[in-house]
Amino acid sequence: MRLYFGAEIDDEIILEKEEDCGRQAEVYNDIVLSTQVSNQSSFLKLLGCSLEFHLPVIVFEYPENGVLNERGGFGCEDGPLLPWNVRLKIAVTYLHTAFSRIIIHRDIKPTNVFLDRNWSAKLTDFTFSVSPPEGKSWIEDEVMGTFGYMDPVYYTTGLVTEYIDVFSFGAFMLVLLLGRPAILVGTSGVHCNILGYVKDLQERGESVEFGINDLNDVRCSQMKMFLELALRCCEERNEDRPKMILVAKEIKLIEGLLDC
Repeated sequence: MRLYFGAEIDDEIILEKEEDCGRQAEVYNDIVLSTQVSNQSSFLKLLGCSLEFHLPVIVFEYPENGVLNERGGFGCEDGPLLPWNVRLKIAVTYLHTAFSRIIIHRDIKPTNVFLDRNWSAKLTDFTFSVSPPEGKSWIEDEVMGTFGYMDPVYYTTGLVTEYIDVFSFGAFMLVLLLGRPAILVGTSGVHCNILGYVKDLQERGESVEFGINDLNDVRCSQMKMFLELALRCCEERNEDRPKMILVAKEIKLIEGLLDC
């Protein structure tokens, strides 16, 4: 019996070491990819790291206005939402198509977006990110990410493609638009994801309430276009979703309506 318990303890130690190795690999992955994108204005700049601790410690630039909350707002969870023009500005931040080799983030969500002194958004946390090998558009890997933002195709198949980020970005857009978290209490009183919540409203013939008070005709038009684009990003099949570069172009067009 004593040897049995000893074996159990040894197994636990081995598992703990394996988990530590996994966490270390994720941190190193973050360091490598953060270094690659540090010269891009839409990503949080990596300043350095220390390897003297149990897990590497990463040092980034200081974003004066902090991180977005779960509602895509500023400050505490029940704090005020950001102005609509700032939310639009945040939405055009993620342009991973700017790189020669695509980087699939796999964890796009508000709490991975920081705001600098000018309220410009900075994406961070490449812990789960991958780049497919040259000449391939997908890889097979362990499912990682955050519920509410996770692509159901990826969740069921384990295939990592650029459409994972398109889906997550669509959910992120819905959070910015509605000012609600990705997992919320739906119309039936049970918890659901924000995509299911919006679809349920539409099926009931009810209007989607945008998280803004001073809603004029231009903003209303923008938000309807923004909603339609977000839902296209969250289509069930990959082939029905737009590529990220097209999403970015459409958001730029939506943003341009303010100047008309």
